[in-house]
Amino acid sequence: MTSDLRNPLKRARNIGSAKSGAAAWMSMQFTSLVLVGLSIWFVVLVLTLMHEDYATVRHALAHPANATLMATFVVLVCWHTELGLRNIYEDYIHTRWLAFWSATLTRLALLLMAVLSLLSIVRIALAG
Repeated sequence: MTSDLRNPLKRARNIGSAKSGAAAWMSMQFTSLVLVGLSIWFVVLVLTLMHEDYATVRHALAHPANATLMATFVVLVCWHTELGLRNIYEDYIHTRWLAFWSATLTRLALLLMAVLSLLSIVRIALAG
């Protein structure tokens, strides 16, 4: 005998926990935690390079450690943004096709932003 505590109407409509929110929540928590440290690094980098000339800034960003941290920062910002906006779309846009296309276009825009940013970081790092 199985004990299902959901209301019979919810069971019939298949409404209830989809058991898939934990992975998105954990991803959001992970990106938040890592972005705290990377944001501190980024602010310190910007403050130290604020009054430097173009060549000095380019040389600082070409350093392998800074290029790696910048690439990680860009990827995690895009991933965290996508997770947060997808959650907002799922919760507050009740028209299925509009929520789907909003999430899809957001994902494509963030992917484009991440790819272009990473290409720029690689170009700066390799040009040294």
